Amino acid sequence: MQDELTKHGLKLYKTMADRKHSFGEKFKEILIEIGIIVFAVSLSIWFHNWSEHHHEQKEVKEFLLGLRHDLSDDIRVLKENCDTITTVDSNFTHAFSLHKNQLPDSIVHHYFYYSMVVTNLNNARYEGFKSSGKIGNIEDDSLREAILVYYQQTVPAISDHETIVNKLQEKLLDYQIDNSNISINEFLAMTKTKGILQLSMENLNFSTGLYANAMKQAASLISSIDNHTK
Repeated sequence: MQDELTKHGLKLYKTMADRKHSFGEKFKEILIEIGIIVFAVSLSIWFHNWSEHHHEQKEVKEFLLGLRHDLSDDIRVLKENCDTITTVDSNFTHAFSLHKNQLPDSIVHHYFYYSMVVTNLNNARYEGFKSSGKIGNIEDDSLREAILVYYQQTVPAISDHETIVNKLQEKLLDYQIDNSNISINEFLAMTKTKGILQLSMENLNFSTGLYANAMKQAASLISSIDNHTK
């Protein structure tokens, strides 16, 4: 392309310097050469932009297909942690509803089941694509927005709330250890025990809603990715 432009540039110069042709003939030749040069430059720019856009969209497709795999793993992890939290919530609810000496200690003790959860979702692919400034290359606005909401809002919200839930469980466990000299029924009857249990149940129940919402978003993203990449 550079050689062609140079050739037409020289031809344009020779036409202007040629004294054998009239001004009108020179003017026509100049317009033709300028037209050829403008067309060639425009074509070169268009082809470059098309090639760059094609490369960008190839990267986007590879990213989305990889993200689909990450989201499938996320759903599995979220489901496992949601089930765990649901079990803890159910046990705490049963424990909270018991009255002093209603059941033997061996049975009541079963309901004090603790499980600290940490949802480690695979966001390395997303973070790498975002940090490279390529998120904007996703042309589907709704898909791009859904990805950002999932990773920037939904996932951090789960992590933040898990910290609260884990701290409440730790607080209840520490309090139970501090009062290990009394029966579990007596421990359950204590006002502080019931207060921590009630606060834990509220936050555990809220956590299950966060997991359900995240799984719904992940499934919706997978469906959108399938539509975008087919």
